[in-house]
Amino acid sequence: MTTINWNEIWRGAEDSIERSDNLEFWNAFAPRFGRNGSEPDPYVEIFYEYMSPEPEDTLFDMGCGPGTLAIPFAQKGHEIVAADFSPEMLKYLMERAKEAGVADRIHPIELNWNEDWSLRELPQCDIAFSSRSFITRDLTSSLEKLESVTKRKICIGAWDTPVEGYDRHLAKAIGYERPGIGTHYLIMGELMDRDVFPELRYIYTPFRQAKYESRQAAEEQLRRAFSHMTSEQEKLFRKYLEDHLTYHPEAAVFRGRDLNGYWQFDHNDNSSMAFISWNKNSPIV
Repeated sequence: MTTINWNEIWRGAEDSIERSDNLEFWNAFAPRFGRNGSEPDPYVEIFYEYMSPEPEDTLFDMGCGPGTLAIPFAQKGHEIVAADFSPEMLKYLMERAKEAGVADRIHPIELNWNEDWSLRELPQCDIAFSSRSFITRDLTSSLEKLESVTKRKICIGAWDTPVEGYDRHLAKAIGYERPGIGTHYLIMGELMDRDVFPELRYIYTPFRQAKYESRQAAEEQLRRAFSHMTSEQEKLFRKYLEDHLTYHPEAAVFRGRDLNGYWQFDHNDNSSMAFISWNKNSPIV
């Protein structure tokens, strides 16, 4: 039997890997991150439910960003080690934590997925997790790094498609096959080959449709996800955009950008995110 090298596939398939240590990008993005309204994100509550922490558990949030999970989890009474390699993200996190009254429960650490964690004196928490932030150059070592900072359990919220901007409605309309394999597939494969016995669940939430500043911008971004169309699919692609991409004249904020008007698809959708969890110690060893 041939052994699959999941790490090698990861390096070739993960389309966001170049952002894993792009400090300039994340520092610039930090002040705008999360400026999309004050309504609670159902994903956060479902992630917490699936993680199932004990009331006294300490949590290690790797890739914490502006505190999307760290702040609401601190509000539930947990002590949080919030790690991110962007100092601007951590600055913004602590400003928000102070406003929320939980700054004393959140302990920020500058930490990069791609550095050698063994050279750092990192605290161990009861549960270590990475939510929509498992953006790293090396799959194998990054899983081991998460295990190194936890006493008991690891949880990952991972995208189930490797291509950002993939729209299922558009794909079905033009007969486009799902591109590659999802990030979660590679994580599960790596873990199962190690006899770790991971648990896989899905988090389904309403999908926040992308807003584009122009029709041309929409087409350019979508083409990154639909990069291998046949000539017939190309015709259907253009027709779908003509029929279903509509203009909204009102102002909006999307991914930190202020838009005076925007283009958006007229279909609603649900987002699916893979939730992967496992215990640090195998139940049968």
